[in-house]
This record gives sequence, structure tokens and C-alpha cells, in this order.
Amino acid sequence: MKRILQKSALIVSALVLAAATALGVLGAAPASAQSSGKSKVTVGDNYFKPQDLTVTAGTKVTWTNKGKILHSVKPNTGSAFGAKALGSGKKYSFTFKTPGTYAYYCTFHGGPGSGQHGTIVVKPAASTTSTTSLLGQKSG
Repeated sequence: MKRILQKSALIVSALVLAAATALGVLGAAPASAQSSGKSKVTVGDNYFKPQDLTVTAGTKVTWTNKGKILHSVKPNTGSAFGAKALGSGKKYSFTFKTPGTYAYYCTFHGGPGSGQHGTIVVKPAASTTSTTSLLGQKSG
């Protein structure tokens, strides 16, 4: 009887641990959620919404022009991403793979840090953790 209770306790513990890991309760997200995702930025007439967005590395960000006029997405520095002209109803996407802060603006209605501008903050993807299976352990 004692052996059956021990095995039952191990099985229940393993199930609780597996469920907690799958739900992210233990702080580790599933590997697919860590490596990629999707986020949206609405481009409106003279604004980006959200203006500031934080994502994990590997996230695809899509800007959609829901305004009536032409807009752009231009990084403050460099040319790693961006759209020179984004007409009404058009979309532009970029996957941010490298952690860092990416400030951008609309060349028609803003400038670096003023007017129609925004920031994407890319955090490193969380590392995966391994869990030892409790089912494989021998009970006394």
C-alpha cells in the first residue's frame, strides 16, 4: 500500500510540475513563445500606437497604416528596417532578432524623438530550462 501511495504521489507531482511549466507558472515559457511572436503597431495620421513597444528577440512586428495619408517607418539610425512609403491600408513587417532599442519615426510627420515617432525595445529571448522527470525516479 505504501509503495502505491508513493508512486501515486510521484505521478501527481509530475503532472502538477508539467502543468505549471506549460502554463508558465514557473517562469519558463514554452520554447516557441520564447523564440518568436507577433506584435502590431497601428500607424495613424500623426501617431504610432503603441508608441513604445517591448518584444522578445525573434518577434515579428507589423505596422499597419490605418490613417488616410501616406506614412513611413524610418529608424533614427542605420537602415536595418523601415518602409519609405506606407500607403493607407498597407502593411510593413520586420522580425527583430537582436536585442536592443530601436527608435524610429515617420519622415513625413515627425523626426527622431519628436512628432510621429516610436520605439521598439527588444529583450533577449528567455533561455529554455530542462526539467528532470519525476516518473523516471525509483521509489524506495
